[in-house]
Amino acid sequence: MTVELDEVDKRILELLHEEGRATYNDIGEQLGITGNTVRRRMDRMREEEVIRKFTAMVDPAKLDYLTVAFGLSTEAGRTDEIAEKLSETDCVYKLWVLSGTHNIIFDAQFRDTEHLQSFTHETLHAVEGIASYESSIVTRSVIDEGSTILISDEETTLEIASAED
Repeated sequence: MTVELDEVDKRILELLHEEGRATYNDIGEQLGITGNTVRRRMDRMREEEVIRKFTAMVDPAKLDYLTVAFGLSTEAGRTDEIAEKLSETDCVYKLWVLSGTHNIIFDAQFRDTEHLQSFTHETLHAVEGIASYESSIVTRSVIDEGSTILISDEETTLEIASAED
């Protein structure tokens, strides 16, 4: 179900995306509305599950964790069941069901290579219906906003400096 957001709702989400610890009053001041209005709008967006949760984004590399991306191909009719099983695993923190080469792509974090090996051998190999999988260890994160970035209706352009600059 799609939820309709007006420009004020979108601006509230943008400001939260930039500074998740901003108070209702901080956001209201920037938008020219009261903190109570911001609170009511955020309560509504939580009820409609536009805002699912508030959380701290932690850099796993700073904690010496391995981040691994997995792509799975599943047997016909097993994708949703497998996705549900994997979503219940503590180390899996992002998971998508999709079309294309893989039916499921997910990211997982591990304390060390032994933890990764244990997951692949004891968990992944034990899930029936996985036809094949590929995994890649993340060596560097370029961007991970961890949230939906609202795109304005204005045209967005990407400028890349030439090698001569």
